[in-house]
Amino acid sequence: MSNAKKGLGSGMLLVSSALILAALPIFLIGGLAVQIRTDLGFDETTLGAIVTAGFAMGAIAAPFGGRLADRFGPRAAVGAGAVLSSIALVGIGGFASAWWHLVIFLAVSGLGVAITDPGLAILVGRVIPTERQGLAFGVKEASIPTATLLAGLAVPVIALTVGWRWAFSLGLVPLAIVVFLTRSVTGRGGVVVGDDEAAVAPNPKRPLRGPLIVVAVAAALGSAAASGVGVFITESAVAMGLTEASAGLVLAVGSVAGIIARVLAGVEADRRGGTQFKLIATMLGAGGLAILLGATGNTLLLVLGTIGAFTGGWAWTGIFFLSLVRTNPSAPGAAAGLGTASLGLGNAAGPLMFGLVAQAASFSIAWLTAGAVAGTAAVMMNWSRRRLEG
Repeated sequence: MSNAKKGLGSGMLLVSSALILAALPIFLIGGLAVQIRTDLGFDETTLGAIVTAGFAMGAIAAPFGGRLADRFGPRAAVGAGAVLSSIALVGIGGFASAWWHLVIFLAVSGLGVAITDPGLAILVGRVIPTERQGLAFGVKEASIPTATLLAGLAVPVIALTVGWRWAFSLGLVPLAIVVFLTRSVTGRGGVVVGDDEAAVAPNPKRPLRGPLIVVAVAAALGSAAASGVGVFITESAVAMGLTEASAGLVLAVGSVAGIIARVLAGVEADRRGGTQFKLIATMLGAGGLAILLGATGNTLLLVLGTIGAFTGGWAWTGIFFLSLVRTNPSAPGAAAGLGTASLGLGNAAGPLMFGLVAQAASFSIAWLTAGAVAGTAAVMMNWSRRRLEG
């Protein structure tokens, strides 16, 4: 196998594993929500607030994390993020005995995401050829539903057998991969497929600030809708009549669909070239319609709505990072930091609002609200792309 192919494979595996590790703490809490709430004694609104703490910390710290990644490079950023994520996993699984302990450890997890994500964006630019960067960002973002897949499978396999705390040991697998590959891929003398100047497709025009802000707001709304649904899928399914084990499998099915869709979206982006704001708007619109199906309470439509939420509603994040980085090739970490911040704000608000609506009204009303929010995001994204792409 050629060095280029080895570098491509190693780079993608590292990117995927590092983001799985960063995402696991929050999505394990979401997937194991029923068991954790029963053990520690808090309600749906508190669960939303706990998850919000992690996403909010990541959003607030992301711009700073992006600048740090640009300054110190991807190896330092990914390494620091892995340490923070591991602390969060060990803390939650081994020491959390009250809801506020979860808040603290998820805040640490958020810091890990804030520095890992920009570091990975730089890594993609340095080790992945330009014509494969859409695929690479798709693989990177497929790590998020992979984390939810692990969380969903952890319910019947681990939580309902030996206890929810053991599920957090799943982080050992991506951590081992990150430790093994970080030096070989990013270190001096390691495999480098591309070069710094070919890191991203250059954009000779400086993007308009107004439309770019609208893009960020649209991304925040889209991620709010999808993350609210994603965190509360198991709770929603149980409330609509499914067993805890079946609810975990629904989450797993949606996660698998999301993994595939993120990779395919990246492949399509490589085929089209350039920024992908139009494709993002289309996916958001389709995702919003699918989420509305899940509001009916019908089991089949709930499954279809879950699949739609994870594909159209949430599978655009990889090409979102790709598009942002291509608007600012001279500072990919800062560009990715903007993306991490906007998605983080949405991810922070989504579960909190979903939990509030579910507790005040019903899970069906919460799904309806999420679908409307995703539709609004699609309209805003489409408006912005006309001005950014010409």
